[in-house]
Amino acid sequence: MANQNHNNFNKQSIDSEMQRSEPIKVAAVDFIPAWGDLSGNITRLVTAVEQVAKEDVDYAVFPETALCGYLFSDYEEIYPYLDTIPGKTTEAILPLLKTYNLYISIGIAELDVATGVAYNSAVLMGPEGIIGKYRKIGLNSQDQKLFAPGNCDVEVFDTPIGRIGLLICYDDTYWQYPRIAMLKGAQIIGWHSVSDRVMPTASPIEKLGDHSTVAHVQHLSAMNGVWAVCATRSGIERNPLTKEALYYNGGSSIWSPEGHKVTQAPVIPPVEITPGLNGIYTAIIDLKDADNARMAILQRRRPELYRPLLALHRAPTDSNRSAVWETPAQITMISAQWQPQDKLQDLVDRGEISVGKDQLLVLPEFSAIALSESQGDILEASDHPNGLFEQQLMAIAGKGQGYVVGSYPEIEEDHLYHTVVLAGPEGTILARHRVTHLNERDQGWAKAGQRPTVVETAMGRIALAASYELEIVDFSGLYSVLRADIVAVPSGAPTSLKVEADARLYAVSPAPTGVAEYYPYATATLQQLWVVCGGREVGAFTSSGIYGPEPIVLTPTLLAAPGDKRVSLESRVPAPFTWINQERLIHGQEAIWFPPLVSDQFN
Repeated sequence: MANQNHNNFNKQSIDSEMQRSEPIKVAAVDFIPAWGDLSGNITRLVTAVEQVAKEDVDYAVFPETALCGYLFSDYEEIYPYLDTIPGKTTEAILPLLKTYNLYISIGIAELDVATGVAYNSAVLMGPEGIIGKYRKIGLNSQDQKLFAPGNCDVEVFDTPIGRIGLLICYDDTYWQYPRIAMLKGAQIIGWHSVSDRVMPTASPIEKLGDHSTVAHVQHLSAMNGVWAVCATRSGIERNPLTKEALYYNGGSSIWSPEGHKVTQAPVIPPVEITPGLNGIYTAIIDLKDADNARMAILQRRRPELYRPLLALHRAPTDSNRSAVWETPAQITMISAQWQPQDKLQDLVDRGEISVGKDQLLVLPEFSAIALSESQGDILEASDHPNGLFEQQLMAIAGKGQGYVVGSYPEIEEDHLYHTVVLAGPEGTILARHRVTHLNERDQGWAKAGQRPTVVETAMGRIALAASYELEIVDFSGLYSVLRADIVAVPSGAPTSLKVEADARLYAVSPAPTGVAEYYPYATATLQQLWVVCGGREVGAFTSSGIYGPEPIVLTPTLLAAPGDKRVSLESRVPAPFTWINQERLIHGQEAIWFPPLVSDQFN
């Protein structure tokens, strides 16, 4: 088995001589196995692969546990339907791949014969044979009944059609695994899923586990600059022994390196569907797009800031956890929404800015001036610490005994910084965050800061960030490690990348699809915290919003309405939760695989 581990990957050597230079055709395949029918499902898979080949596909991704089904109650129940790698499935499929010059990856419930342990695995195969496999690391509660955690690294495999990394379903709950694939040179991530939902007739207790992994996959591409080919299944699955049932929404999809959805399967309600091939969803992709997008991200990463925090194990005890985890605090979060011409002094003069006790108010980026991308306009607002701008924030916070966040160009000696500042209830400055990951606009005048900023307050741990810092997931990852409860984010104009998850996947309303800013949305879910963005209304869109950690089933995304001055939410810290919270997120991480995140070698 040609299993190529890129632990010594160097970005200067990513252009493989064997790699095809022209665009390739990829497919996300909706394939439905019959429960507990390994041999029958292999026959169905052979038929499906032949159909995929007729579409002139170069690389196809099939769902998770595609040869036996997923809804098993324990190891003994699934054991008769486990396969090995190599095994029955690969033996049946490899001749077809050679005949059709096709590459596929598929999810297999794998038996390790040497140990008797089962793994939730995916195998990558092509005309040359078995190329490599991956064993799922991020296990959910259902996986844990059946499978051991993956004991092999996130690897990237060189093929003539590109560098491919494999992930499986719940892995996408953790930003680290796709990031590691990206750092090792992946151009494509094949994501294999059974994105299950509870049945409408489920009990209240069962509904606490409802979530959707396929609704979460945009970050695989948007945060990492790779093509993401995401395959899941559709319809109801029933366990004939236990009489349990769940269903799969469908929604297999393909995503560009810029984070945009290229194609998608229908999202459906619970229905019975005949086992076998249920749909092939294709796209023509150019690997150079991934190379360019990935390189732009690498150039902004700063591993020296992540070292060693992102590689540390934080469970089961964590000294960074705030006091509100013992005694939750009731709070009000407020996102200011300003028009492009608005600036702080004018709004203060009109008495339009206020905050109250146990309230957090976040103002837009460069709050002292009207919206502008001009370096000259921005630098006109430059000020010293404890200067006019900070005095204004302190006065607002002190008057209302609340918290106020804004940003400005800070002067310190002969340096300028883009600084996010937090004023507190005593009318003092509690923290200054000098932006660490500058965008192209600010690189022209600002010096980068050297550390993340988190402050312990009566409202929990408040972190500070510029909106564009959230584009670098390693940076926001520091805030979950530091156990921030809220990230306060002064924001500029709305950006072009919105949430693109299908609105039909949401159990809450309104769905944020097509209107909400993507990076704060993803930060809230990936780091399991609140994100509060003060912003601007420009045309039909706004950058003012409050983003919660479970936007699919529990914490709807709140955007300021057209013409409103603010949007607010009364809730609590830590945030309410059902199936996951920040503590569970951290406990579920397998930090043994995280050293590439902090290593200069991979950047």
